[in-house]
Amino acid sequence: MGNAPEYSLVVYADFSYIQTEMDKLCLYMNSGVKLLLFTNSGKVKEIIEILQKEYQKTKLLYIFVNEGLEIHNPIQVVDGVNLQLAEEISKYFHEFNFDQYKIEHAPLAENIMVKAGAGTGKTTVMIDRILFLLIKERLDPSEIVMITFTREASRNMYRKLRQELFSRFNLTGAKEYIQWIEKLNNMRIQTIHSFAKSLLREIGSLRGYGLNVRLRSFTMEKRRWIEEELDTYFQSELETVQGNIETIISPLKMYELIDIIYDFWEKFEQKGFTSNEILNASFGTAPKGHEKMNELLETVIRKVEKRFTKAKVTENSLSLSDLSREMDQIQEQYGQEAFKHVSSKISYLFVDEFQDSDDIQIRLFVTIQEAFSSKLFVVGDIKQSIYRFRGANHTAFEEITKLLKQRNVSINDKDYYLQKNYRTGKTLLDKMDSYFSWWGQKKFLAYQTEMENSDKLIGMFGSDDEDPLTIDNKKEEQKEQMKRYIIPEIRAGFKRVKEMNSEKGPFDEREKFAVLTRTIEEARIIESWCREAKLLTKLEVGGSFYRSKPVRDFHSLILGLLYPNDAKFVSNLVYGPYGKASFTLQGLISEKGYLLEKNDYIKGQTSFDFLKYQKQLKVVPVLSVLRRILEQRKPSQWIYSRRLDELRELQEASEYTEEQLIQGAFKHAQQYELNLGKLFEKMHQSFSEEFVSLAQIEKWLQVNIATNRDEEEVIHDVEDVLDYVHITTVHRSKGLEYYTVLIPFTERVFTPPFSKIIFNKEKDKVGWLIQKQNAGMKSNNFYDELYRHENLESIQEETRLLYVAMTRAKQRLVIHRNRKNDNYNWTWSKLLSTDRGE
Repeated sequence: MGNAPEYSLVVYADFSYIQTEMDKLCLYMNSGVKLLLFTNSGKVKEIIEILQKEYQKTKLLYIFVNEGLEIHNPIQVVDGVNLQLAEEISKYFHEFNFDQYKIEHAPLAENIMVKAGAGTGKTTVMIDRILFLLIKERLDPSEIVMITFTREASRNMYRKLRQELFSRFNLTGAKEYIQWIEKLNNMRIQTIHSFAKSLLREIGSLRGYGLNVRLRSFTMEKRRWIEEELDTYFQSELETVQGNIETIISPLKMYELIDIIYDFWEKFEQKGFTSNEILNASFGTAPKGHEKMNELLETVIRKVEKRFTKAKVTENSLSLSDLSREMDQIQEQYGQEAFKHVSSKISYLFVDEFQDSDDIQIRLFVTIQEAFSSKLFVVGDIKQSIYRFRGANHTAFEEITKLLKQRNVSINDKDYYLQKNYRTGKTLLDKMDSYFSWWGQKKFLAYQTEMENSDKLIGMFGSDDEDPLTIDNKKEEQKEQMKRYIIPEIRAGFKRVKEMNSEKGPFDEREKFAVLTRTIEEARIIESWCREAKLLTKLEVGGSFYRSKPVRDFHSLILGLLYPNDAKFVSNLVYGPYGKASFTLQGLISEKGYLLEKNDYIKGQTSFDFLKYQKQLKVVPVLSVLRRILEQRKPSQWIYSRRLDELRELQEASEYTEEQLIQGAFKHAQQYELNLGKLFEKMHQSFSEEFVSLAQIEKWLQVNIATNRDEEEVIHDVEDVLDYVHITTVHRSKGLEYYTVLIPFTERVFTPPFSKIIFNKEKDKVGWLIQKQNAGMKSNNFYDELYRHENLESIQEETRLLYVAMTRAKQRLVIHRNRKNDNYNWTWSKLLSTDRGE
């Protein structure tokens, strides 16, 4: 059969030839070679039916049959060497994804750009490409870096790679697979922040950072700096001019001004501004009456940025969003020379979800490519670029091509596309395509419909429903009025999914029902409606760690210990997992407030020795005392018991066995415990074990609960045994899929009239608008100039968001179209209009 394959073998032949060569083909598979058989006889499947089950588990055997085809001469393609021959064969076998095969077997020397549509198997392609590099090209895992968008994606990629290698070892017994598994720990599969931090540890000295550079949020410090700089500004201002503070900051209150400055300053970071860019960006001028606010914003933001820069070096610490900025400063100052100090070679750089990269990250990837002569593999979909508010550049593919070209480096941006969709049924895809095509015509979505390199997704399986898309048209002024339409739809869709799951085996993948919203606030509204309807829900919104129950309960513990003579705080403590109270608050309240004489009684209702630990707090390190309380109380046990009672009371409880309810409660309690563990890790990162006080911890918790929306909860990996109404935002749903998707709210205006700060592409102009409902507005002269462009960008971003939401559905999509704002503004509802003239 010619040269022996090392990684894969394509065989195009009739039944008799395959039958004759069967022993040899099996030997290849037994040595770990992937076999793709193309034939005109279904008898091949019958002959190797037993083998097929074993080999398909390891993804080493694929059989494609076209019974009407005449095959005269057998053809083979070894290790993808003759791609043109493989492409010719693919024309007769629709189920074969030649695009994936071509990417997997692309030449090692080529920089690759993959445009991958929704549900087209980009994760599979990346896994297969890595296996090709390891097995065929003998690339050492330590030389491969893969940048993923989330920590979960990193873990998932590592897990799948390990599974692939381990299953091949089980089949072949070849020691090299075990060796690759052992070396996987040396492969850097990381988020961009984790990767930037690891680089900074090695070359951060160029910016003045030590080896043990820490990550910190600086949330408390940032707000304190803003307050102090405002005090300085107002003191100076009131000494030189007549007037008062209220006149300068009107229509805002002081706390509102502090919040707005904090948010504006954060936007600079999110958009990838370096410190120098922040200090040099022009705020322009402002109309009469707005001059002082323009001066105030410019002055305070620049001064707090200087303080931030100094504090980071002094404390050898960085914020999460600052990592990429610091790497950019090193790049700018030292170029590729800086990377000569990096200990591990980077021969191959993968970037997943590339469309969500910002300008600084793109420059970092290009610099690494130049410094190490690395090969690039970037994959993504511009239509799914939905993180512009974080600085993501939806023209990322164009930008990296331009930067590489300036360095005389080419990247193949024309040959690699993934269009075959393995997520959504054909009928549903066709119905959605009519909307996507219209958005493309309006230039709201980068959606081309030409035959070559079309963005139209090709469905690979049928739909369960003849009419899988429902768009329910309504016109209601208040969200609450939509509840009577939405809850029955949730109940019906959820019931269908539960019925399907009841017929599945214990190891089968469970189908899911999801409600996707634009905002976290909307997700919480849906959750409250579902709870009223006694439906089992799972709210999955980003950045919820500091608002989670484990953190809030722990905060109650801290407040109770910190203010032991305040019945309000102590009584809050004993009603949760740290107490055993049976009384009601009404019994503790007099006309003058909480009864102080009841305090000792309340303290006795804690499930730990309150007075004992209060005394210990005076002589034992605080964190050590808190750990002892948790060890004695074990709050997750209380959580387990309470959760089990809640599950038993739900409307659908009778549909599950008692064992399933117990497992569901146990998983919930374990997740609670994992997040308590994470909270202690965060405290250890932020404070000294020996010197932190209870008051410092309380203040830190208070600020993070109020402001920190970046930190994620720990999600337990154990598979669910219960069904849930999954409620999440569109941003959070990225990369996920659900049997049925319901989109309940579509009336939100794309450019809401809130305070905002915007920038031009060159990052040298700052436009701002401060607007308070029924209280007037202020802005500078750049705002109107930049807003025209911003308005179009907002429409395009929201269109991409709706595209992502719709393409999460596997078989059924339900959208409640509320037309209340359609006459005056662009909304999701207007994008879903059947009247293209609207």
